[in-house]
Amino acid sequence: MIFRLLFLSLCINLHCQNIDDAVSLIFENNNGNARFSSMGGAFGSIGGNLSAISINPASSSVFELSRMGFSLTSDSKDVESSFANSTNTVSSNYINFQGGIVYVFKNYGNGKFRKFSFGINNQNTNDYNFDQQINSRSNISVDQFFVNNSIGFNENDLSVGTDETVNGVYRWLGQNYGYSSQQAFLGFQSYLLDYDNESNTFYSIAKYVNGLDINNFYLSSGRKNKSSINLSAQYGENFYFGINFNIYDLYSKKSFRHLENNFDSDSAITLIDFRNDLLTRGKGFSVQLGMIYKLKSFRFGLSYNSPTSFNVEEELMQSLETNSVDVDGNNYIDIVEPDITNIYEYDFVSPSKIKFGASNIFANMFIISIDVESNNYRNGNFKNDYGNSYDVLNRNINQNLKKTLDYSIGSELRLKSFSLRAGIKRIESPYKSSTEYLNSKSMGLGYDFGSSTLDLGIQIIDKDYDYQFFDTGFTEMAQIKNNNFRTTLTYNIIF
Repeated sequence: MIFRLLFLSLCINLHCQNIDDAVSLIFENNNGNARFSSMGGAFGSIGGNLSAISINPASSSVFELSRMGFSLTSDSKDVESSFANSTNTVSSNYINFQGGIVYVFKNYGNGKFRKFSFGINNQNTNDYNFDQQINSRSNISVDQFFVNNSIGFNENDLSVGTDETVNGVYRWLGQNYGYSSQQAFLGFQSYLLDYDNESNTFYSIAKYVNGLDINNFYLSSGRKNKSSINLSAQYGENFYFGINFNIYDLYSKKSFRHLENNFDSDSAITLIDFRNDLLTRGKGFSVQLGMIYKLKSFRFGLSYNSPTSFNVEEELMQSLETNSVDVDGNNYIDIVEPDITNIYEYDFVSPSKIKFGASNIFANMFIISIDVESNNYRNGNFKNDYGNSYDVLNRNINQNLKKTLDYSIGSELRLKSFSLRAGIKRIESPYKSSTEYLNSKSMGLGYDFGSSTLDLGIQIIDKDYDYQFFDTGFTEMAQIKNNNFRTTLTYNIIF
């Protein structure tokens, strides 16, 4: 059963839009072809690479000949989670495919325009593939999440009448009071929460003075792909410029399960099993301008990416199970599974970005290149058709995120038809409370057959961040280390 939430102003919570969603939509770690990735993606001023088109539209007119390329990427991930002196590691593997094509048209006359190029490139800019698990002892329970969401409601609001159903009331609450009321309803209908008529508040019947065991599972898959329609030209001997029309395709599927047991011996609640399944789909569009200038052996590049406008739809399904025991020792299992799909629709505008690149080519055999990118996460902005419902969230984004300065350095040694490559990349954390976020070391090699090339790239990517269990009540943080070993194989046909 599906319905649409009309009052999204009440929907800024666990699986509704939050700051992490903004970071996910803004953040990009371009997973390019083998040559691109093995040099740390530092192609802002080099050009002449299919994946370089996605960071500087002038890159395609650096090609002397047309080409088509295909890449196959394998990711092997180890996600280490640390919480309350306990550490868990989960391993997973994923495959990704991407490709592109560029046609180069040379001007054989005496005009200033030496070349024109037209290209299409599809590239993965962010992936959401990882499995995460946290097993630990805790002094905090998810029951406080349900208690906090119950504030402002009374027993009548969350009850199911004789002519009503759990599905119907859950749907009605979402339509009229939003996400928080649905969470409170789950807690009350599963008998995790009880109501105090004197204070007119809900409270939890779980007891965990001596702590409890938590098992938190987070399974995520998906990607954010960027397809660039590219036009570029070479003017004179040294100047290249171009434009991209970028179309983004966003898809992610996340399954979240939070399990608690081993409560105090006198606790009426003996188990809590809270499940959420979130499906996210979206489209985005931006315009990108770029130029490259050659000065003898030096090259300089500059590119500007306009704000990206995303239209996003999310589908959320929830269930809550509790196990309990009464004073006589009778055991009960209560499952609240509304079988309702909540649909949230919203727009998001990510900030513009500027990238500067510089490189030097020594004796036409050794390249050293550096790129620097400025990205102001504070300017991310949620929007919808319901007035000022995202004002609070947008203020939080402005207050808690920051402007970042990211860099990548790459090098390549050419020995006739054989090439050796290496690179590093550092992406600064967008959160004011943190500095480290992503570090990448890469290497690779390639061989030029004349009418084709074969390249291999290897990356070791370390991403460190904090994971907050819930937005209210259980707000403790776990530390996550996402270690990714990425291998990319690329084959290019030159024609």
